[in-house]
Amino acid sequence: MAGIMKKIPVEDLRPGMRFDKPVFIDSNNMLVGANVTIKESDIKRLMKWGISEIETMGNLSSSENDMRFVQKIDASISADAKKIVDQYSLLLLKRKELMDIHREACRVVGDVYTAIKNDEMFTTDSIENTAKSIIRLMEEDNNIVLFLYGLEEGKNYLVAHSVNVTFYALLIGTALKYTPDKLRELALGTLLIDAGMVKMPAYIAYKQSNLSDHEFNLIKTHPLHGYRLIKQLGKIREKSALVGLQHHEYFDGKGYPRGLKGNQIDEYARIAAIADSYEAQISSRSYREKQSFYHAMKNLLSSGVNRFDPVILRVFLSKMSVYPIGSLVELNDGSVGLVIGSVPRKPLRPIIKLIFDSEKNRLSDLIIINLLEETALFVNRVLDEKEAGVSLLDVL
Repeated sequence: MAGIMKKIPVEDLRPGMRFDKPVFIDSNNMLVGANVTIKESDIKRLMKWGISEIETMGNLSSSENDMRFVQKIDASISADAKKIVDQYSLLLLKRKELMDIHREACRVVGDVYTAIKNDEMFTTDSIENTAKSIIRLMEEDNNIVLFLYGLEEGKNYLVAHSVNVTFYALLIGTALKYTPDKLRELALGTLLIDAGMVKMPAYIAYKQSNLSDHEFNLIKTHPLHGYRLIKQLGKIREKSALVGLQHHEYFDGKGYPRGLKGNQIDEYARIAAIADSYEAQISSRSYREKQSFYHAMKNLLSSGVNRFDPVILRVFLSKMSVYPIGSLVELNDGSVGLVIGSVPRKPLRPIIKLIFDSEKNRLSDLIIINLLEETALFVNRVLDEKEAGVSLLDVL
């Protein structure tokens, strides 16, 4: 029986994807063959040509690197490191599920934001189901946030940002032992966190340079707009609606729109403020480059003394670690690797998957370095993709 040709939007393609059947630009031109990894250059070429979708009868499969990692684990490493490697191996196999849930979440949030922009009533069924899907995935493995990297790229970063913030907020919520009901309330609030931004003039919302005082004062009204609109048009409950209203309030009282201070700010909003700031830093914008996970966390900690709830910030740090999973690091011997996890009691001694040896030769074999045991080695510095000479999406 012949397979069915499926159309896939180019905006949904990501470097590292592989399909088990050939991928076609049209009936006469093949983009890549079966089980051939799609590269960033392939996607850019399609965009340059104005091609909006590709076709394939295949299914998205785990990348070759994913499967090789799962199948090849060094038995000589310690129990702590072995556990982290095992967790990372299982995490790799969840990448496709994350991408599917993320895509559906963006569609649902996009529909709600469109309704709000048009002052139309909306139901909450689909967005509550989306919240449940994200919560379930996070409960299975909260390190899944690693694969949010690169998923902010696209036509509507406002929507993707709201979805991504939800994942990080739930990371904190689960660490705080929230009940399922509280997790759902938190997720509903963060999925609609920027609802008020859809009412801002597009030239301000997407401005590529610094805002004037007048423009910034206008932006500062978006939490009020969002709060009013999601309650009026979607009948969103108060606890969830407060997330969007208060996520720009600072713990020291110098935020907006009301200058609330400390525990005057709802706890959900205090969580969302941290998740929102972190996600914004690690995401690309047309006017600036993204920060590495490490530098975003470092900025969060240095600026967060006054801005964020210190207890919740410590919880976030404990979940993300000093070197968040996915960080690219250079060791003191010159080798370069990817952080795949760390033991909470020793955050400065992570477990590393080597990418380049000390002579900067690209490694094809799987080599795990456990800094808990390799005491002569330590992290010399954190690298961005350009400095490391790799695409993070290619080495995850």
